[in-house]
Amino acid sequence: MSYFGKYFLTGPDAQKAADWLCSHNVQQPEGTTVYTCLLNRAGRVEADLTFSVLKGDTGSTPANPAFEGTGFYITVIEDNRFRCNLIDNSHQMGLLSIQGPHSRELLQALTPADLSDTAFPFSTHRMIDFAGHPVRAIRLTFVGELGWELHVPNDGILDVYR
Repeated sequence: MSYFGKYFLTGPDAQKAADWLCSHNVQQPEGTTVYTCLLNRAGRVEADLTFSVLKGDTGSTPANPAFEGTGFYITVIEDNRFRCNLIDNSHQMGLLSIQGPHSRELLQALTPADLSDTAFPFSTHRMIDFAGHPVRAIRLTFVGELGWELHVPNDGILDVYR
């Protein structure tokens, strides 16, 4: 799903900016992924997306394809004088979505990472080794079944896909 934007919000006010932008509480522990709406000044929805809380003062958000570009984010950051940066990694990363009741079995056969419910609960993420590449695995689903998103640097996307 490389048509999704892949953005990183980083800096001392990244959390404040995320709080302003998102409808859901994104002040969560590192390793949490939150499904949320991106709101405009009027409180109307600009896009729906997931926000993953990364280490330190960084968050990651793949935006859906209906949300074009970074202009909205940058306007909010500048207008509110948030001390943070938005990094667009959309062209450096791919996203593979593996969904369905057998998705864990399929993935578990290909990685040494523990993908059990206990080790990897719903709506969490972490870095795993997959086909010799570092991959951010996010346990999510939008199909009502078990599911995963794999966020992969482009130089490894074909190896992970195969």
